[in-house]
Amino acid sequence: MKDKDYTFRGFLLTLTVVVGVALLALVPPFELFGMQLSRVNIFDSILGEEQVVEYSADIERLEQELATLEPQVEVVEAEEVVTLPSVRKEWIYKAESAHSRRVPRSSEVLPDTSRRVVAIEDFDTLDFSRFDRFVDKLATGEGVRVAFLGDSFVEGDILTSDLRAELQQIFGGRGVGFVACDIPFATVRRTVRRTSSGWSAYSVMKPKAAPEELRDKFFVSGYMARGSVGATTRWEVTDAFETLDSLSRARVLLFSDKGSSVEVALNDSLSYVVELEADNRLREIYVEAPVDELTVKVVGGEVLCYGVSLEGDKGVMIDNFSVRSNNGHAIFGTGAHINRQMDELLGYDLVVLQYGLNIMQAERRNYSKYRDQLRDMIAYAERCFPQAAILVLGVSDRWVKDAEGEGYKPIGTVDALAEYQRAAADSCGAAFWNTAEAMAELGGMPMFVERGWAANDYTHINFRGGRAVAEALAAAIRMPVYELLAEREEAARLEAERKAREAWEREQARLAQIEAQVEAMSAIIDSLDIDTWSRTPQNNEEE
Repeated sequence: MKDKDYTFRGFLLTLTVVVGVALLALVPPFELFGMQLSRVNIFDSILGEEQVVEYSADIERLEQELATLEPQVEVVEAEEVVTLPSVRKEWIYKAESAHSRRVPRSSEVLPDTSRRVVAIEDFDTLDFSRFDRFVDKLATGEGVRVAFLGDSFVEGDILTSDLRAELQQIFGGRGVGFVACDIPFATVRRTVRRTSSGWSAYSVMKPKAAPEELRDKFFVSGYMARGSVGATTRWEVTDAFETLDSLSRARVLLFSDKGSSVEVALNDSLSYVVELEADNRLREIYVEAPVDELTVKVVGGEVLCYGVSLEGDKGVMIDNFSVRSNNGHAIFGTGAHINRQMDELLGYDLVVLQYGLNIMQAERRNYSKYRDQLRDMIAYAERCFPQAAILVLGVSDRWVKDAEGEGYKPIGTVDALAEYQRAAADSCGAAFWNTAEAMAELGGMPMFVERGWAANDYTHINFRGGRAVAEALAAAIRMPVYELLAEREEAARLEAERKAREAWEREQARLAQIEAQVEAMSAIIDSLDIDTWSRTPQNNEEE
């Protein structure tokens, strides 16, 4: 019997598998049944793509960079301002919405106390710390901006979208905040729609992929994109949350060290060409008008674009700066001069450091090396954002498969890593919030999985889980604001009572004085000879 030749069938099977994997690599991340699914791509290792870089702190370089920048800090400001009078009047009307700047009452700020609120611990020893200043600005309605640095735990605006929405509802503010121009992989954000083409995008995690002259220009967002004529990005507002629309401005952040022309189109109708002269400083194109859609296109020269900030009136702004596979060390690969100039333009009041999930290992209890690295991260962030409070989020809850591989058990090191993170915050005078403890109040990771709030890997939360953690973090932020407002309202009540009492006492004194005067007059009258005064000329004549 002649053996069958399966060569052709084997070839077809192999070709089918290769094509299938290639197609999977083109599928962007998406959410299915509450789980966030990432892109599949096995070709990176096959093709020898550059591996993720591990950075180490170089505080000396940081100080040198900032020393050269210091004389310029005071003069870094918007280079171009685009105002559109034809729609300005319309916005003035819209600006009277309930989500513009507002000073809330303590009763509005008080979080749900039916569940224990895991408090934020502030280790700053000053009488009025930077975190106190952040709380005070929320209480007085001045508006605050938050840089939320994290890893894949918050990728796609997980957690931050709900945190932003809740705080904007209470303290005012609108808009998604900062959104990158382009990034080197596909991703999905329900809080904004972005389409881009013609850019070369770079990640701080793979800096060698970027031209050498750009490697010191990364922002803490983690991504930047260089484009020449034709490079285009369009950002479009969504209605995923109530406070995302009715925006009043957009801010395009870029570099143009050789000079360029950039066309800014607003709401698919109005457009404006901005001529940027050569300059080695960060530039901002400021668009003040109602914004539903914004398109930026390079029409001359070349630019390095970071992204756009979509904003409303003063209130709360939260910028999501998630970088996957980052344990926080990538901040050392960012340009201190870029971070400082961004801070001068945007003005950050709080920097959140959400890391640790990528370095946690089962049964490992000593994280002293990471504690020291986290201290350097805090120091780096403090120098780049000198007015901002630093808030360290403890690692989230995580479970792993048991020895039999049939079930899951606690990884066993969450509490240990969280304590090292807390110790780092304590030694640096930063603030700390225990994420795992807050999740435990909600039932922990098993309950998250059971409720469909986390993936079946017992590690990554989804948008529903992000909402639950966001509500817990928002409660931790709201509580000190509530206490401050309640204290001030009580002081105002007591002051009003004091003034009312003093006014009453003054009135009583005035009435007593009048009464005394009346009594004195009565006494004088009583002392007079009434008979003498009662005689009349007629009576005298008769006599």
